[in-house]
Amino acid sequence: MTNLLCPETAEEAISPPVSTPAPARRLSLSHNFVWALGGNVTFAACQGAVLVLLAKATDPAMVGRFALALAITAPLFLLTNLQLRAVQATDALGHYRFGHYLALRLLTTVAALATLPIILLVAGYSWSFAAVAFVIGIGKSFDALNDVMYGLVQKHERLDRGGMARVTAGIATLSGLGILLWCTGSLFWAAIGWAAGHGVVTLAARGWVGDDILKQEDETSEQPRLFSPLFDWGQLGQLTLLALPMGVVMMLGSLQINAPRYFIEHYLDDKLLGIYAAIAYLMLAGHMVSLAMGQAVTPRLAKHFAAAEFSQYFAIIFRLLGIAVAGGALAFALTATLGSTVLSLLFTPEYAQHTPVLICLSVVLGIEAATSFLGEAMTATRKFKVQTPVLLAALIAAAVSCVLLIPPYGLMGAAIATGIGAFTQFIGSALVVLWAVSERRKESA
Repeated sequence: MTNLLCPETAEEAISPPVSTPAPARRLSLSHNFVWALGGNVTFAACQGAVLVLLAKATDPAMVGRFALALAITAPLFLLTNLQLRAVQATDALGHYRFGHYLALRLLTTVAALATLPIILLVAGYSWSFAAVAFVIGIGKSFDALNDVMYGLVQKHERLDRGGMARVTAGIATLSGLGILLWCTGSLFWAAIGWAAGHGVVTLAARGWVGDDILKQEDETSEQPRLFSPLFDWGQLGQLTLLALPMGVVMMLGSLQINAPRYFIEHYLDDKLLGIYAAIAYLMLAGHMVSLAMGQAVTPRLAKHFAAAEFSQYFAIIFRLLGIAVAGGALAFALTATLGSTVLSLLFTPEYAQHTPVLICLSVVLGIEAATSFLGEAMTATRKFKVQTPVLLAALIAAAVSCVLLIPPYGLMGAAIATGIGAFTQFIGSALVVLWAVSERRKESA
């Protein structure tokens, strides 16, 4: 906030006033949703195209190694990201400045990248695979920096800029991987191209964030800079304690989603892992839709909850849950009728032999979409710590289900285990939302 000081001298009294930067024009809820949806769906489509490209140009085993590298790095970076984007977007009272979020993200990203080689060494992976996984980690480091800047534009309800950045990231990662894979035939060099695509978005960040938003974040400077971290250790410590539960929640959620991949790699082989990863990725388009809706409504949910406007708060949630049910039903209908054809066209007939797995995952998609919406509703209440046991219970349910179902039922067992974990998280999330509203009612009374 700008401090307005009374002039103490005549010269100061007649000095021209410092102009306050005009606030960035905010978009409507529907426009924010459209942009977030477009950006996320495009990015997801490009990442799916990455798997299609690998499947067409190589074999399922190489697809499996790439998917395993993503599955290993994802929980680590989600933990260290601390879900700062959501904390930013719901910081309606401006407790922290963007420089604090950026500084903390820089520190945690460096920590994640330094920890990754240790994990790969302890796990006993080959040097060739470890090199691929580390390059993927570099790409995720760039994406982590982009994410905290997405949070900045989301806070100002300008998801058109974040959406365009997401589109750029998708196209750049797909192009980088495709070009280097075509030139070298090497998964390592293909991963370098994928990582470089995220780096392009980081380098162009000032342009897509915009000077109007930057000036609002730093009104004391005529030319505010984007990469200006504020290493205020007291503030960073408080922010870490606030956001750490969310980082743990995101890590547990990622472990839950990726648990089938770990157990497929352990009980089965890289080839089946590649087939499962490719099939499961087709569901990502639906996940991106739910993610876009959540990103668009989270600031609005936070405002309604903070103002104790519970009828509006629940009205948004119920609409979202209705969309999740409808989306799951549509996905089931499409996969039941066209699933085999789609898998044959996108990948190879070998993938189409597992069409029942795709149909099962389409049902799981509806459950996961509803769970995602309730997750945004929980985040809007800023009750971060209580989410940890919910995700831990879901992870345990998914892991136990994998142990029991994958050895006898293979990939279908993995799909069912995914659904069991998602349903466990849905029930826990609903209970947390109801509890948070009850507590807020008491406070407002």
